[in-house]
Amino acid sequence: MFGKLESAAGLPYSRCMPGSFSPVPLVLFGVPFHNVTFEEAIQWVVDRVRSNEPGVIATANLDFLVQAQNDPELRDVLYAADLVIADGFPPVKLAPLFGPPLKGRVTGSDITPMLAERAAREGISIYGLGAAEGVAAQAMDALRKRHPELKVAGAWSPPYAPLDQMDHTEILRRLDEAQPDILFTAFGAPKQEKFNHMHVKTWKVPVAIGVGGTLDFIAGVQRRAPAGVQKIHCEWLWRWGTDPKRLTKRYVSNIVFLLRALWLTFRLRITKDIPAPIDSSVPPHWAGHGVVYHGFQPLGDFSEAEAFVQKYETAGKVVFDLRGIEQLSSLEIGALLEVGKRVQKIVLLHAGSKVRRLFEFSKLTGRLPLAVNCAEAIRFVGEKA
Repeated sequence: MFGKLESAAGLPYSRCMPGSFSPVPLVLFGVPFHNVTFEEAIQWVVDRVRSNEPGVIATANLDFLVQAQNDPELRDVLYAADLVIADGFPPVKLAPLFGPPLKGRVTGSDITPMLAERAAREGISIYGLGAAEGVAAQAMDALRKRHPELKVAGAWSPPYAPLDQMDHTEILRRLDEAQPDILFTAFGAPKQEKFNHMHVKTWKVPVAIGVGGTLDFIAGVQRRAPAGVQKIHCEWLWRWGTDPKRLTKRYVSNIVFLLRALWLTFRLRITKDIPAPIDSSVPPHWAGHGVVYHGFQPLGDFSEAEAFVQKYETAGKVVFDLRGIEQLSSLEIGALLEVGKRVQKIVLLHAGSKVRRLFEFSKLTGRLPLAVNCAEAIRFVGEKA
């Protein structure tokens, strides 16, 4: 369904992430998360609207990590998203185990009304799309009552249909007519993320964000967990209790995945790394194959990660040799993925057992292929993307 992976707007690296925070994400079990606060994410939206360059925000939680395991299209969508926020405590709690900590949870349910409030002050228009019949309109009306100056460009709840059977033509016609600055897409995950990704390069919407059941909360047709429950990180348990028939399968799978992830984390900590056998053959003339070859060096912080991406984003074909690297941090994986989004081909050479185990579990080898020797690396870079 999706073509060559790049940032949603196809922008150069230096322009992909306006704002004061780093554009290099932290990658947890194959899913990228940008290290932002609520205020930084909101400012990013305002800056993106002002730039008029279409962008997509994904609100990723533990269930995204689970679904991405078996859904390569969702992985593509998350890799290509311009901003991925941590909509849940599990990613926040897991982050310090693999690299820098995330600044905190940035939930879709909270940022949506916050964006509406900022939009009212900035003269930015919003549009509600999705949810059950009439709910999007009710939610927009509720936000307008809270903020009388808010510009509501429109609202529509299309009849339910699978993604490939939706009336995309009619939806796009309505959006083109309304010309909103911010689109709140409420089709449920991952349908809403795939929908936004499918159309971001052709519509005129500066910012689209998947908000799940948030419009239901705003419209008052569904009750969110009390503040006390949210404070003790048990909002998921509240939701499970209010809708066990629909959510039991999802939460059981989430818990199983979390246990597997924690077990892998423990094993990576206690087991000894087995370095890859170093290729003893005559080193190839990398330049003769159109390849930039580099021995990978650890990246200590976000500024080093940004400089690393900028250095190699125009390399074409690049091979990073991981000899001597026992493990890659979430930041280093994020930097490598950012390079991979911009070059023709990227290959990692001489990865040890710990890197291989983490990459295989996280389904990262499709984006960051691991070569066991120079000949295989040359073959990988010669394959079409």
